[in-house]
Amino acid sequence: MYSPSLRKKNDETDIDTIISKFKDLSKEDKIELISYFIDELKKFHNVNEQEIFGKREISISIGVFANDVLSSLEAIVKYLKEEQKLKFSKIGKLLNRSNKTIWATYHNAIKKMPSSFGAVSRDILIPVSALSNRQFSTLESVVGFIKDLDYTNHEVALMLHLDDRTIWTIYDRVKKKRGIKA
Repeated sequence: MYSPSLRKKNDETDIDTIISKFKDLSKEDKIELISYFIDELKKFHNVNEQEIFGKREISISIGVFANDVLSSLEAIVKYLKEEQKLKFSKIGKLLNRSNKTIWATYHNAIKKMPSSFGAVSRDILIPVSALSNRQFSTLESVVGFIKDLDYTNHEVALMLHLDDRTIWTIYDRVKKKRGIKA
């Protein structure tokens, strides 16, 4: 088995050969090959993708939107502040918004909902990076992310405590902004 720390001089040419052959593969073949290696690592070494990649992106649980009190941005900021214990500056950086906006949003949220979220559904985790594009409103980003997972308008509406027609309207706006014709 190959170990980078135990690599000998004559093995370098073998590794170089493998790398040069990898460079010649198509994008699809590279993805397929890497997926195969990841599956093998998971199977034989009982590790998950987070352990393999050594990075955990902060995500928002879909359950934070299951309230009729907070706006989507208020729910996200309250969740990141109270559950993830992030500073306003970090939240602002993650969401591509000013610290002042985050502070004001949080204080509005705690006025509307002083209690914590409690146990929230973690069926869907939305990465914070999916919410940072300012071309879309927060709700458009959330709806767009969930719809891209092939949920119906009705399913999304139930998750977000909104009307089906509202979801249709928001997703229609998302498609238009993405340049997708209806």
